[in-house]
Amino acid sequence: MKSALKLLRPLSGTGDAVDLADTSALGFFQAVQSGKKSVEYGDRAEGSEPGKLLLYSLVPFATPVNTAPKVKTYLSQRSETGFAAAGIAVADANISKAPADVAAAVELVGFVAAKAVIRVSGTTTITKTSKLTGQKYKTKGGNSYSYPIGFGVGETAKGFKDVKEAIATKVKTNTNRSVSFTPEIYR
Repeated sequence: MKSALKLLRPLSGTGDAVDLADTSALGFFQAVQSGKKSVEYGDRAEGSEPGKLLLYSLVPFATPVNTAPKVKTYLSQRSETGFAAAGIAVADANISKAPADVAAAVELVGFVAAKAVIRVSGTTTITKTSKLTGQKYKTKGGNSYSYPIGFGVGETAKGFKDVKEAIATKVKTNTNRSVSFTPEIYR
C-alpha cells in the first residue's frame, strides 16, 4: 500500500500528494500513515500473552560437531505449554532446560537462535476489520508458538535442514497447523 501512496504524488515531484477520502481502503491507509487517523490495537487477550521467558540451552547449527558448547536461549512460558498443540516435543527442537545443560550453557553475545514458528489455526471463521485499511476480512483465528531450535545433541550430525524437515513432518500431521522457519543469526 505504501507503494500505491507514492503514485498519488504529482509527476513533477513537487507539491502534496492527492488526499483521498478515507472511505476507500487506500484512503483509510493514507489517513493512518499521515496521522489523521490513529490506530489502537488494545491489549492482548490474556491467553495470548507470552508470560515469563524460561531459560533453555541448545547447540547452534554453526558449530561443526554436536558436542560443541551449549548456548543460552529463551522460550516463552506460553510456548512451553503449547508443545502438544504445536505437535512437537522439546526433543524435536533440540533444546534442553535440564539444570546441568543450562548451567553449562554460555551467553553468546550477538547470537539469535534459529526458530520454528508453528501456527495452529482455529476451526471457525471469524470476520474482523483491518485497523490499517478499514476493510473486513475473514480469519480462522488460532494461536502461534515460537520455538528456538538447535543442532541435534548426542546423535549423528543433525543440521538445520534435517531439523526443519523433521519438525515440518510432525507439524503437517494435522491440517490445522503450519510452520515457518528462520535461520540463526550472528550479529
